[in-house]
Amino acid sequence: MQYPTDPGRRRWLRQWALPAGLALSHPALAQNKTETSSRAEARMVQLLDMSVAQQELSRDYSTGVRLAWAVEGQKGRPLSRISLETVNTDGSAAAVNAALDRIAQDAGILALVGTVGDALAVRVQDGLNQRGLKLPHLGPWMADGRHDSDPSLALLFASRSMQLRKALGSAYGMGVNDLIVVYSTAEDQRLYDPEVSGMAQSLGLKLRRLTGNSVTQPAALAARLPAGGAMILFLATSAEVAQFTQAMAQRGDHRFVLALGDVDAPSLMQFTPGRGVPVILTQVVPSPLRSRLGVVETYRSRLGELYDEPPSTISLAGYLAGQYTAALVREAGSPLTRERLLDGVARRKPVSLGGWAIDFRDGRRGSQFVNPTLLDPSGRLIG
Repeated sequence: MQYPTDPGRRRWLRQWALPAGLALSHPALAQNKTETSSRAEARMVQLLDMSVAQQELSRDYSTGVRLAWAVEGQKGRPLSRISLETVNTDGSAAAVNAALDRIAQDAGILALVGTVGDALAVRVQDGLNQRGLKLPHLGPWMADGRHDSDPSLALLFASRSMQLRKALGSAYGMGVNDLIVVYSTAEDQRLYDPEVSGMAQSLGLKLRRLTGNSVTQPAALAARLPAGGAMILFLATSAEVAQFTQAMAQRGDHRFVLALGDVDAPSLMQFTPGRGVPVILTQVVPSPLRSRLGVVETYRSRLGELYDEPPSTISLAGYLAGQYTAALVREAGSPLTRERLLDGVARRKPVSLGGWAIDFRDGRRGSQFVNPTLLDPSGRLIG
């Protein structure tokens, strides 16, 4: 399958390129003019990491969440009287602290929803716990597993360790016993290496590590790759993986590259990955193009109506996070309060979102689904 590349998407991305740290307030997209003229009865807040490395992922996930608000914010639907406010940050601890200090003083905020990306979501949950602020945190893009047992946190997608198990299992199944792990920065290595090392050890894989720093470009990392080893694990974003594989292709290096859930095929194709370099992706939601589940078909249809961009796994994940929020609001009933939402999150009740099961089977994560897919050297998606 060939993913579409749409120049309109890049125009849309430039349109949404707003300064980090700017707080924005967006009423629910589906409200009519009369409804938007008065303040909604309640609000939820989405925090975004709009730093250079994370802005592509954050925009995609935010698009999905806002799309869910457009669908479930119609009159008579669960989100019709809840506005969605967006706060852009640069992902730093200072920005998170400033945002949470404001949120702590606003009793009208019912919940945080769709926080993105991973490091920001961890910092936000750290900050909530440090403040003793009992606020539901719904559907953040958080692969990190350190807060999995928090009863106020609704984590909907597979953790990094689950993704690593699948990704490294793919390497093991291909007869690979030597894996090169590339970290963009020493901080990334500090955060991710314990999980990577543990997974590799359990599969009998020998690891070699390559670490950059805050100014190292992906192309420079590719130039430093050691010889030997059939597979490379690069923990990075779609843009970084594209630059990395471009540099590999220029050097005639066609080894397999493994990437985790922060990389999705449509975004990767927009950045033009290196020709002839195969990439294995771990996707934590169903195929946004091929799935026949009702929730995915609605997502595709409404995305085509409202946004000038192709379907992607990241925006589909955001849409599912918004749909879960709607289901939780519906279940909580009236009057809608933080306490009712917190109780709903803590009970971990299974819910079907148009055929997609959120079951909290392990009592922590709503889904353990991980689908390793291959973007082959010709740009076709297999799996």
